[in-house]
Amino acid sequence: MSADLSKHWIHEGFIAFDTETTGVEVDSARVVTAAAVVFEGSVPLYTRSWLIKVDVDIPEVTTAVHGITNEMSQAEGQEQSAALVEIRDFLAGSGMPIVCFNSGFDIPLFNANLARLGLDLLPTDQVLCSFVIDKQCNKYVKGKAQRRLKPTADRYGIELTEEDWHGAEADARVAGQIFLAELAAYPELSEFSVTDLSATVNLWRDQQDREFQEWLSRQPQR
Repeated sequence: MSADLSKHWIHEGFIAFDTETTGVEVDSARVVTAAAVVFEGSVPLYTRSWLIKVDVDIPEVTTAVHGITNEMSQAEGQEQSAALVEIRDFLAGSGMPIVCFNSGFDIPLFNANLARLGLDLLPTDQVLCSFVIDKQCNKYVKGKAQRRLKPTADRYGIELTEEDWHGAEADARVAGQIFLAELAAYPELSEFSVTDLSATVNLWRDQQDREFQEWLSRQPQR
């Protein structure tokens, strides 16, 4: 049974957020681009995007993923601290929940970028993660790499073309659409307030991480 979302807090709006970075190390990677897609109900209304002039080289392997070169970052990017503050203030100032597909990466990395420059951090009490929710509510997904963004969107019946992929803006929009599909598919999610769901998602993530480490420990050593 699908949830009735006609009176749900989701209709007050939320922001789907994604970053593209110089790497995958949360403590040291830089945010290269970021996008915030503002949803009202189930409709993406508008997008804010940022290209940042980073203070380290962008490795070729990550350029191959997001398409941003060192030359583009330096010539076209916004000054780093100004951009990070603008992103933080836009997200926090909205008062709306923030939805990521992998908030356990995007948000700590974004806050590490702020902390490195001595800037105030983004509050995290209204951050939601469609990746963690999918793993919690749809535990038995078979097939290699089926938890990634595109296969997950496919499982929820989100139809997208190749042009819809690649880059922070596209990934943020899809993360928001997946979250909406999860709210409709799993009625128990609609019983939570925003802050309670955020806290519960954090507990689920910790549990999932522990279970993964336990699974790894049981694998034969090579």
